[in-house]
Amino acid sequence: MDPVTPAARTRHVPADRRRQLLDAALTEVDESGLGALTPAAVAARSGASKALVFHYFGSTVKLRRAVALEAVAHLERALLSPDDGPLAERPVRATAAFLGSVTAHRRVWEDVWRGTLSSDDVTEDALRRTRAALVARMTATAGVIGFTPSGKLQLLARGWVALVENVTAAWLGGSDLTRPELERLLLGSLVVLVPELPEPARSVVLDLTRSAATDR
Repeated sequence: MDPVTPAARTRHVPADRRRQLLDAALTEVDESGLGALTPAAVAARSGASKALVFHYFGSTVKLRRAVALEAVAHLERALLSPDDGPLAERPVRATAAFLGSVTAHRRVWEDVWRGTLSSDDVTEDALRRTRAALVARMTATAGVIGFTPSGKLQLLARGWVALVENVTAAWLGGSDLTRPELERLLLGSLVVLVPELPEPARSVVLDLTRSAATDR
């Protein structure tokens, strides 16, 4: 009888192994929240050793940071989706993309906005870049149709993005509003930008705010 050859161990490329552990961490956060995430929990869920989790992420803080940055990267990709429709529809698309990405990683964003990583500069820098991208998306229409965005428009857009973030955080914390109702509410709040918007964006935003008021 021929000797039995031991089964070869599966070797993982480091990037694939880190991805596997990060996916396990994301699943853990979906169930228990970012503040409860530990290397031991990821090890138990993935079947890896705690030492291996520490090898790839270094510490509990860095593990939580990696999960938060994954959610931020997901949001950045959503906001960079192609704009091949009418320019004035960008506010609608940006709001839908924002809410879709945030709700896909709901527990991560809940904890990020509650301050789980409030002292982590790397996470905060990533959030600042994402906010800037959303502001750029909201003001891009003006430049495309030949209108130079004023400093007032830029400031209002930044204020609106902050409003969207804070209202969405409050909604995640507990609200009777459905997601479509929240989306209409956020779009309705765009009226603060109307005095600085060129056409056709101005008319579209006014129509959106009227629709939002009618639907409530």
